[in-house]
Amino acid sequence: MKNLISILFVAYLLLQSSLLQAQTQEEELKNNYWYVDKVILDDTEYIAPLNEERFNGGPNFAFDQSYIQLFFCFQYFSSTLFFLENQQFSVSGWSSLAIVPSACNIQENEDYYFYYSSAMNILDPIAPFIYSYEVNTIDASTKQLIITNQNGDKAYFYNYYLSNPLFELEGTNIYPNPVRDVVQIAMPNTAIERYDYKIYDSNGKLIKVFKDKKGQHITLEIQDLASGIYWLEINIPDTQQRGYSTKIIKK
Repeated sequence: MKNLISILFVAYLLLQSSLLQAQTQEEELKNNYWYVDKVILDDTEYIAPLNEERFNGGPNFAFDQSYIQLFFCFQYFSSTLFFLENQQFSVSGWSSLAIVPSACNIQENEDYYFYYSSAMNILDPIAPFIYSYEVNTIDASTKQLIITNQNGDKAYFYNYYLSNPLFELEGTNIYPNPVRDVVQIAMPNTAIERYDYKIYDSNGKLIKVFKDKKGQHITLEIQDLASGIYWLEINIPDTQQRGYSTKIIKK
């Protein structure tokens, strides 16, 4: 009998812990403004642009009393919103209060609107939509929100813009720029020994990764890339945080 009571008590505690966790996740989602960092569509990662127009545009995902607001070039609202069990919410559809010109004047933001709207089902006429969500605490001031749509596509958000410099890399020297075949990187003297280097195209699509490279002078061969504008991002290995990023021009 005592064993049965003990088992039931443990089950009760686990249930209460699960309910508390779900409640906390919902509160975290509601009580923060969220800025999109990247989306993953059909297993392809698209990083969100960081520029002054975006900084002035405000958050991309926010809870407002009884509905959700989405914003990236255009503003949308959830027609109905229900929070479900297992860290999910349901939306019957997204609507805009008025047809207005796009708030995006920079082409890279206009291009990224397609990826963001695809991940959030903004333009999809099928309803209702079921989304899963997860809020992670990265550090004392940084929270991450991951939203997964019914197709398995994901949108990653943070509670503020993760812009440069995140890892004390202001002194990074990247040359030559424009570059023809080889990027030279002179890293500042930091306590971190190894970094990952990622290259994204002008639309934010991840196209090249150089993993776990050590040293204060790094060489990246990019002769196989077509001429154009790219973004180079420097990350600490095995972290989900954004790193230092800068634009490079390939001749």
